[in-house]
Amino acid sequence: MTLYQTPDASLTYSPGTDTMHLSYSASRLTVSFGQAYQLALEEMLRQNVGKLLLDLKRNGPVDDTDEWILEPLGRMPTDLSRPIFIAAVLSEGQYQYQIGSYLPSVGATFGSDQVEFNYFTSRREASAWLNAS
Repeated sequence: MTLYQTPDASLTYSPGTDTMHLSYSASRLTVSFGQAYQLALEEMLRQNVGKLLLDLKRNGPVDDTDEWILEPLGRMPTDLSRPIFIAAVLSEGQYQYQIGSYLPSVGATFGSDQVEFNYFTSRREASAWLNAS
């Protein structure tokens, strides 16, 4: 079921897997991504959905992931009714950049200890991780 659709972003929900899928196809993360991502997080809370797959593989280098992806997680409520799992699928180059620039303190900025976030280069691996969660 499609929850949100623009030329750059698509947010769908699959009730069978209890997973939302945010696909973003613009070449760089912009305000439109921020809006779509915020909507996805709000819908997860409103509909009590536990999993989100962020598909960013078509984008150029993601050099500001902390700002666009991780900072909004710091604003999540601390009293979630269930754990939330978010998998971001990146290109190999994006993945290498993120892992190379990862700061251990970033994990401590999440608003809730019930939020788990992970990077992947394969949609299949990301989906498997979400399904196992």
